[in-house]
Amino acid sequence: MSVRRQIDAEDYDIHGLRYSAASELAAVGCSDDLIAAITGHTTASMVRKYAGTARQKVRAIEAQKLRK
Repeated sequence: MSVRRQIDAEDYDIHGLRYSAASELAAVGCSDDLIAAITGHTTASMVRKYAGTARQKVRAIEAQKLRK
């Protein structure tokens, strides 16, 4: 809570912040190791769980580009 106060994010829970961070980092192409370093996840499966949707969107965009 002290960190959330410092960044004026008291209305957000830590789970939501971790999920957002993982998603945004995955969307820009960060590896699981880099994402875990930011989010604090200790297993690759948890990183994949939270980064999965963002990575799927990136793959879909790339696939659509190949169709042109």
